[in-house]
Amino acid sequence: MDKKVHFLGDNAITNDNDDKFNFKHYAGKVQSIIQKNADNVEPLVIGIYGKWGDGKTSFLNLLENKIDLFEKEKEGNGLLKYHFNPWQYNNVDEVIFDFFGGLSQKMYLRNDEKWKKVGERISKYSRYLKSVKISASLGVTKNFGTKVTFEPSEILKVLGEDLKGEELSLEALKQKVNIALEEVQYKVIVFIDDIDRLDKNEIYTILKLIKLNANFHKFIFIVTLDAEHVAKAINNRYGDNIEDGYLFLEKIINIPIHLPKIEKEDLQSFFENNLYQISNYLDLNERNQLEIQNISYTFETDLFNSPREIKRILNNFFISAFGFESEINLTDLFWIEYLKNKNERLYDKIKKYNRHKSSNSLFNGQSILIDFNDDVTVVQEAKTIFKMDSCGTRLNLLNKNTEFEWIINKLFPIISNKDKDNSFDENLRINSTNHFDKYFSYHLENKIKTITVDKLKFAIKNSDFVQFNIELEKLFENEDLNYKSIFTLDSLVKSYRNDLSSKKERDFFFLSIVEKIFLIPEGFEDMFGINNRMRLVELIATILNDTNIDDSNKEICLKISESLDVFLFCHFVRKFRVEQATFKNQLEEIIVRKAEKYFNVNKPVFINPKTTVKMIMHYWKKYDSLNFDKHIKSSLTEIDRIKMLVRNFPGFWNNSKYGGLTEENYKYMKELIDVDFVFSQIKKFDNSLISNLNIKKYTHIDESDESSLDENLEQFIYWYLKENDRKMLLLNKK
Repeated sequence: MDKKVHFLGDNAITNDNDDKFNFKHYAGKVQSIIQKNADNVEPLVIGIYGKWGDGKTSFLNLLENKIDLFEKEKEGNGLLKYHFNPWQYNNVDEVIFDFFGGLSQKMYLRNDEKWKKVGERISKYSRYLKSVKISASLGVTKNFGTKVTFEPSEILKVLGEDLKGEELSLEALKQKVNIALEEVQYKVIVFIDDIDRLDKNEIYTILKLIKLNANFHKFIFIVTLDAEHVAKAINNRYGDNIEDGYLFLEKIINIPIHLPKIEKEDLQSFFENNLYQISNYLDLNERNQLEIQNISYTFETDLFNSPREIKRILNNFFISAFGFESEINLTDLFWIEYLKNKNERLYDKIKKYNRHKSSNSLFNGQSILIDFNDDVTVVQEAKTIFKMDSCGTRLNLLNKNTEFEWIINKLFPIISNKDKDNSFDENLRINSTNHFDKYFSYHLENKIKTITVDKLKFAIKNSDFVQFNIELEKLFENEDLNYKSIFTLDSLVKSYRNDLSSKKERDFFFLSIVEKIFLIPEGFEDMFGINNRMRLVELIATILNDTNIDDSNKEICLKISESLDVFLFCHFVRKFRVEQATFKNQLEEIIVRKAEKYFNVNKPVFINPKTTVKMIMHYWKKYDSLNFDKHIKSSLTEIDRIKMLVRNFPGFWNNSKYGGLTEENYKYMKELIDVDFVFSQIKKFDNSLISNLNIKKYTHIDESDESSLDENLEQFIYWYLKENDRKMLLLNKK
């Protein structure tokens, strides 16, 4: 292999020195058959049978070399070789006529009068064959549905070939070709490779060409094919099943030659040579070298269908491993690439597997291993009743892919708890959740580095706040990876959902997150106005609420309250239920204390309407009504501020539009706000808003109708007048 070429080529071998499977000996025997048949004028068809990738073309090349070498006997026939490639044609007509065109051209180039005569005869034969085909397909429709067909001789004149005076029939012209061939004292060997790659019509055309159209004297056809594939392609023409296809093939092929079996030792050597060849282009460390050796040691002949398949799998392995050697276990990579080639459906199921479903997903500081036994509720039942260790996804995979059970066991073994250690993780095995994804993406770009997550877990386990901050910053240092970093953090938080055994670690982790919440990018808000920080805080609160037994989580909740601003703390508190956490009232009061510190006349609570503002106003009114009313009244210093206050009470849809202020919204607003004072301020700043109100516009207000700031204010005025000043309302109606 050229040093600049990394891939294993799929080209067939061309000489004996490259023959790794000792085909040359059998090729010598076939050459002897051809040599001994040199004086026989009858056409001969030799079929070289083998599956795709077995080396039929290589055998054909070795055979051609042998034919080049054998000596012509005195007065015997020489050899003219003609290679015909039916792949390059678009339709069956081109295949037939270009075969004869190329053959006659080959003979013209011999620069010998006898050969030119043979070429001319074949050319005339080809033209007449074409005219016969045209005459059978063209005609002029007459009355009563009759059809007049042109004579081949007339068509030949149009084609530029006048055979006037000669006997016009295919057999007569073919006989003239045979006579001309007798004069040159040569055998013509026609090589046709891989007809099994053609479609069924093209295969039939080639077989018909060999047996009927071009069965000239002194012709030897050597054809390579997969007999099973060809028999399937032609059986419908000659029967009902594949056996009928085989029977027809027997009529075409005079001498079937099956490729010799590749000996195990030769295939082993072939595999190892190619494996080490591509390994030379990988940057292997000491561990990698042992992994390459392990691949070689576990090679089994029965696992591969052909030498071509070996090269294809090794090339796939090389592509996946190149530049990525230090991040994965090469032995595991090879076998998962093997599976991809052998059973793509099973490979895809493994690739798409949610590794977080592993039954070993307890956060205990150890590596989490994937064995696909993800239905933990039936593991023991499966062992007891069915005497097996498989359940869930693993059982489903094995039931539908029994022939690949060995590779599932190899890559994803079932390890008992007492035998678990960190070796799978340290050796970068595919069954480690820390490394699983790498085997299917082949890169570290847009990927969270395993070492960062591991260090984060280690810091949590050891309550190391300094190290935690360092690793959290690293987790979000690449903006393009923020969504994956959020997912990683989210998964770590969720790992404590049902784990009551690591309360100390959990509390440290949750408190550390909220203390450094500013390091987490807010990201885009969803349709409910929730961003990354809010979502994470709500997730922590949900877990603390659900796992709160006898107020066991009260202390950590109160500590968390010290680190969150009033808005995020509202998202935290909203996930608690009084029946689950009796200290919720304390959390609500903390919201009020935070609000009183944060908001003032210059920065009123209502100035930026959002879901949490209404929640803040609700608890502020509940726990400190006097100061809340004072804050509101002192802040309503202009009409625009009044608009913003009202804006907090209509519905807010899809985080994008405000609806109408319904009567229900107005009644809730009355519970929190002194609406009389608000109305008086409207009269003070702009009384025309009241006197010019178009009452008819608001006889029906829908919560989902998008409304502007001005419209919400007018809706407030409408409801106020309807409730308090019917006389004014009637005047406005007029």
